Amino acid sequence: MTTPDVSLVVPVRDESGNISPLVAEIRAALDAASISWELFLVDDGSTDGSWDEIARLQADDGRIQGIRLDRGQGKSAALAAGFARCRGPRIVMLDGDGQDDPAGIPRMMAILADGGGGRGGRVDLVNGWKTPRLDPWHKTLPSRVFNWLVGAATGLWLHDHNCGLKAFRSDAIRGIRFSEGIHRFIPVLVAAQGLRVVEMPVHHRPRTRGASKYGVARFLHGLRDLASVSLSVRGRVRPLAPPRRHEPRSRLRHGIYAIMATMALATVLGRIAAVSSVDRIGLEKKLVADAVAKATAAGEPADQAAIRDRIAREKRLLRPFLSGNDRSRWLATRALVERGTFAIDELVVEPGWDTIDAVAHPDASGRLRLYSSKPPLLSVLCAGPYWLAHRATGWTLGDHPFELGRLLMVCYGLLPLGLFMAFSFRLVDRIGTSDWGRLWAAAIAAGGTLLNTFAVVLTNHVPAAACTAASAWLTHRIAVDGLRSWTGFAAAGGAAALAAAFELPALAWLAAVLAILAACDLRRTVTAAAPAAVLVAAAALATNWLAHGSIAPPYAHRAAPARPVPADVTLAEGESWNPDNWYDYSIRLSNGRLLTSYWRSPQGVDRGEPSSATYAWHALVGHHGIFSLTPAWLLVLPGLVMLAAASAGDRHETGRRRFALAIAAVSVVVLAFYFSRPQLDRNYGGTSSGFRWAFWLAPLWVAAIVPAADRLAASRTGRLVALALLGLSVVSVAFPTWSPWTIPWIQQWLTHAGWISGP
Repeated sequence: MTTPDVSLVVPVRDESGNISPLVAEIRAALDAASISWELFLVDDGSTDGSWDEIARLQADDGRIQGIRLDRGQGKSAALAAGFARCRGPRIVMLDGDGQDDPAGIPRMMAILADGGGGRGGRVDLVNGWKTPRLDPWHKTLPSRVFNWLVGAATGLWLHDHNCGLKAFRSDAIRGIRFSEGIHRFIPVLVAAQGLRVVEMPVHHRPRTRGASKYGVARFLHGLRDLASVSLSVRGRVRPLAPPRRHEPRSRLRHGIYAIMATMALATVLGRIAAVSSVDRIGLEKKLVADAVAKATAAGEPADQAAIRDRIAREKRLLRPFLSGNDRSRWLATRALVERGTFAIDELVVEPGWDTIDAVAHPDASGRLRLYSSKPPLLSVLCAGPYWLAHRATGWTLGDHPFELGRLLMVCYGLLPLGLFMAFSFRLVDRIGTSDWGRLWAAAIAAGGTLLNTFAVVLTNHVPAAACTAASAWLTHRIAVDGLRSWTGFAAAGGAAALAAAFELPALAWLAAVLAILAACDLRRTVTAAAPAAVLVAAAALATNWLAHGSIAPPYAHRAAPARPVPADVTLAEGESWNPDNWYDYSIRLSNGRLLTSYWRSPQGVDRGEPSSATYAWHALVGHHGIFSLTPAWLLVLPGLVMLAAASAGDRHETGRRRFALAIAAVSVVVLAFYFSRPQLDRNYGGTSSGFRWAFWLAPLWVAAIVPAADRLAASRTGRLVALALLGLSVVSVAFPTWSPWTIPWIQQWLTHAGWISGP
C-alpha cells in the first residue's frame, strides 16, 4: 500500500452525529490540498450510535479505519491505539466533537515541511491555539490557569497545551509512553526530547451536538499529572519566555488602549474630586462679606470664620450635586437609605437639595408626597453602595456631601465609564483591520464622547452606555465569532434589557439584540437571553410599583385631563394635585413651605422647541447637534455601509451584516422617536452640553465608525481628516469644564455673536 502523506487520529466517545460532518470536512480540506491521508476513528467505549456511524464511514471510504476499544479507557489510551496504526511520516490528532476545524490542517503540514516558511529551521510539533475560544467561562478559566501552571512548571509556555488539534512528525512521539492523562502534555514531552514545538492559531467552533466531557475531576487529575510530568522533564525543556498573548502589533495596540483608558479615567476622576457648584463661590463670598460688614456697622463682633460656617450650613451654595436632574436621583437614593422610603419631601427642605425633577402622588395612607420623577431602578441600585458607605462611616450625603458624593461617583460614574471603554475597545479591535483606524476609533471612545463630560454627575446615560457596550460586544461575538455559550446569551440579553431599563428608547436595541440572537440560535435565545431580559424587566416594573404603586414610570403619568382628586386622598391647606398629571401639583413641605411644581410654568429651554423641524435640525447639526458637537459621528453612516457590504454566504460576514443593520435600524428608530415628541419634550435634554438623549448610542456608533476609519487610515489626507474630526469632538467634551449642565459651546458662540437669542 502507498504510504500516505499524513495519518489522522480522532478519538471518539459518544459523539454520534458529529463524526460524519467532521470526516466530510477532513476529506474536503485534504483532498483540496492534494494531501494523501488515512484516518483512524478510535471509539473509546461509546454507548450511543458512534460505532455504527464509524462502521458506515469505514465501509464507504477505504482510507478510513475504525478502532473499537471494549470499554472507556480514556483519551490517552485511544490516541495510543490510533498512533500505533499510523503509517504516515506526519500525524495529526483532533477531537471528534467537531469544534476543531480541519481547514487548518494543510497549514500545519506546511509548517512541519518548511519550518513555518523557513524561519527557525525544523519544526517537530505544531500545537493548535484556539482563538477566539468559544467555550463557556467555566471551561476557559480553568484552562487558562492550567496552561499557565504547565508553562511555569515545565518551561514550555504555550497558550493552549491541551488543544485537541496537533500535527507532528511521527518519530516525535514514538518514545512517549501514553499512560492515563498523558495526552495533555504531548508538547512538553516532545520538547523534552530536544525537539522544536511551535503553536499556530486555529479556528475554534462551538459545540453543536452532544455533551462536553469536561468536569472538575478532569481539572484536578490534570494537576496531579502535571506534578508527575514536571518532575520527569526537569531540566530537559529549554526555558522559553512566556509567549505574547497575541501578535506583537496586537499587544502594542492593547497597551495603547490601556494608556488611553487610564488617561481618560484619571481625568474624569480628577474632575469628580473637584466637582462643585463653582458659580456659587462668588455669591457665598459676597454673603459672608455682607454679613461681616453688617455686624461691624452694628458694633457687633464679626467672626468671619463663624459667619462663613453658618452661611455654608444654612445656604449650602457649594455642593457637588450640580443640577436638579442629578439631585433628583441623589434624593431618591438618600430617601431609600436614610428614610426607608422613595418619598423625598422630607429631604428637599434641606439647604442645597432642591430639585425640579419631582412628581407628586399620594402614598398608601392617602397623604400627598413628593418623589423623584426618574425611573427608580437606578436609584435602587445606587442605594447599595451608599448603604455600605453610610453603615461604615455613619455619614450621610446631607452632612458630608463632598466626601460621600465624590466617593460614590467613582462607583456611579467612573466604573460604568470604564466598562463602556473596555467593551468598546474590544469591539473596535475585533471589527478593525488597520492599527491606525483601530487606535483612532479607540481614542473617540476614550475621550471623544460626551459620556466623559457627564461621568461626574449621577445620570442614567453612562450606565446605559456601559450596558449597551457590553451587550454589543457579546452580540458581536455570538453573531460573528460563533459564541454559543448559555452564559453569553444570558449576559447579552440581560445587558441589553438593563440598558432599556435605564434609557427607555433602548428597547429598540433590546429587540435588535434578541432578533440577532434568535437568528443565530433560537433555543439559547428562548432559554437564556429572553429569561435574562425578562428578569431585568421584572426588576424595573417591580421598583416602579414599590415606589409609585404603578408599573409605569412617573413620566407616563402626564395626561392633560384633570379628574377630581379621589376621596381617599387627603390634601393639606393650599395643596393641589392632578391625578392625571403627577407633574401638576402644589405640596406643603415639612417646613411649612408650599412647593409648586416648576412644570406648571416651565422656563427657557424647558418650554420646548415649537417647531419639530427646527428641533431636528439643532439636534442633528445645530447648536445641540449630534454631528456638529461630535463630528466623528459623521463616519457612522459610511462605516455602517462598509460593515454591511459583505457576502451573505459567509457566516462571519452575515453576522457582521446583521450587526450593522441592527445599529442602523436602532439609530433611526431612536432619533425618530425623539424628533416626534410633543413640544414640551423637545427641550434638548434641558440645559445640557449636548443632546444627551443619544449618549447611550455611543458604543454602537464607535463600532460603526471603525471601517470608515480604516479606509481613512490608508492615506495621509484621510488621516488628517480623521484627526480633525477627533480634535473637534474632544473640544465639545472639554468645553463644559466645571459642569455638564451648561449650554454647548456652539450655542454659546452663536449667542455671543448675536445670531441666536440666549437660552
